Amino acid sequence: MRHRIENAVAKVTDVLKTWEQVDTITMVESGEDLYDPYFFISLDVYCTGDIPAPESRAALFQESVAFEALPVTRKDRFLMDDVPIRVEYKDVARFNEIIHSARGNEGIYRDSGTYMFYRLQNCEVLVQKSEWIDEVRKDLEAFSPAFWTMLRSLIQARMEHHLGDLHASVVREDNLFFLISSAGFVRSLCGALFAVNRKFEPSARLLNEQVRVLPVLPDPFGGRFDSFLRTDGDLAPARKAEIADLMAKSVLSL
Repeated sequence: MRHRIENAVAKVTDVLKTWEQVDTITMVESGEDLYDPYFFISLDVYCTGDIPAPESRAALFQESVAFEALPVTRKDRFLMDDVPIRVEYKDVARFNEIIHSARGNEGIYRDSGTYMFYRLQNCEVLVQKSEWIDEVRKDLEAFSPAFWTMLRSLIQARMEHHLGDLHASVVREDNLFFLISSAGFVRSLCGALFAVNRKFEPSARLLNEQVRVLPVLPDPFGGRFDSFLRTDGDLAPARKAEIADLMAKSVLSL
């Protein structure tokens, strides 16, 4: 199985690395194996110029199945030898701008969080034509304490906003808005904890696993977190809102 995955990745990268505008290709795996519903191969292709049109890209990956190009986000999705692959084309200049802004404690990244930094820091480099990725990783390691302080403040403000919505939905008995507010709250809560620990946020699929093993967590955390995530219906929305209050206060006090 591993051999099939490696062969599929090689087929894709062998095409991509021939493009003159491609500087770096990195890979992040999601899931454990092909039988894991979370599994897919994610390739980030960092470019210094325009990429071929979707029709041209589809023609280049003739061995692929179910090829789908998303022109607005510059993403391709397809199966290569039954291996699900997602390719995202990213602009080197744009990432340089984002990282420069972050090092200068500007908030250009605040709406998208730090997952983009997590990918750069934790990816496997498959193709490297310059020293760009090495320099970027050095920059990520050099983010100042002021960056993390500002990031924590921004995320905590978002967390408190979602918490207010959560309580409002309980009063109005609005189950849909309660669900939406709960999702925003728990995502912001986790984001604040990663900022407290000066770590970049992983993907949403890894949040539950990685947030529990952070070095600095409020006490107690695990039990309250599990109770808030319960979906068996035993906890009323009002009780979940109370638990959210306790978790928010414990994070703010760290």
